[in-house]
Amino acid sequence: MSRNIQDALVSPSAFAMGAASASTTSAAIDLGADEYKGENYEFELSTPALATGVIPDASVLTHTLETSTTSNFAAIVGTYSQSITGAGGAGVAAKVTRFSVPSDCPRYVRFKTTRGSGGTSAAAFNATGTVRF
Repeated sequence: MSRNIQDALVSPSAFAMGAASASTTSAAIDLGADEYKGENYEFELSTPALATGVIPDASVLTHTLETSTTSNFAAIVGTYSQSITGAGGAGVAAKVTRFSVPSDCPRYVRFKTTRGSGGTSAAAFNATGTVRF
């Protein structure tokens, strides 16, 4: 099933990517206290194409969705990840990753990007998180 309707109040949510060997996260998304069930939507994280100067060959960019019972993510309950590796002297292509969560997903979710080592900072580039129904 392809979900193409998005929540205008929550998304899209852009956040700056980080330097080499660093992670950045979006703001927390509150799914409410048992108001919505996880199987009814998907979360989408997109990143732009990054040249080899930013993501060198063999360096990894990871897309992650984290879940927590608290809005400050003091205890992360679940993580869902997909990695993209720089290769061929071309960096990485633009990437969209869709995440589905189980019906018992905790109340809060957030998007996260993690950069591998090497390359220059990607802080000038934004990752974008979207909630799709």
